[in-house]
Amino acid sequence: MKKTILMILHLAFITPIFSQESETPPIKNKHTVYAELFGQGFSGSLNYDLLFNSDKKWKRSLTVGIIAVPRSFGFGDGAYFGVPVSYNWLFGTKRSFLELGVGLTTQVGEDYSLESPQKRLSNMYTYFTPKIGYRFQPYKSGLFFRATLTPHVALVNTNFNVRNGNLMTSNSFFQNFMNLGYKAFPWFGVSLGYTFK
Repeated sequence: MKKTILMILHLAFITPIFSQESETPPIKNKHTVYAELFGQGFSGSLNYDLLFNSDKKWKRSLTVGIIAVPRSFGFGDGAYFGVPVSYNWLFGTKRSFLELGVGLTTQVGEDYSLESPQKRLSNMYTYFTPKIGYRFQPYKSGLFFRATLTPHVALVNTNFNVRNGNLMTSNSFFQNFMNLGYKAFPWFGVSLGYTFK
């Protein structure tokens, strides 16, 4: 009697679980690590891209990166550190795709005044980066290439000024992208990397 009950339980619960797992198709994702010159990181960035549903006609990807520009480059406010994030849609067949994306980048710039070395000035810039371009995406693994138009639109600039232990902040919205004097301007990016499963 016990053997019969155990056999029924096995057939009723355990067998369907394993059969469902075998019938569910695996989600095919691809991973890409790439360097981008200019583009969403403005000066450049190192990025990771996760491609969803690579076996579907319309593919999607999520990208996150890091930006690090040392002060020795002599650009803008000094040293920059930041994070670009974007969500992308790919349209095409085989290995060539039209890529459309929406992105958001936040950068922090730091500098020290020569007149007052103890005074530290920091600026945080957040800007919108839509993109349109061409992506070469290998079937399984291999060389990754992308060229995009990536306009930059100022969203929020936050200035931090520390004097004698007091923090003073000021915000500006939709103005003066990275203190360059523009609310928005056209930009482009070129990416090269490697795709793997």
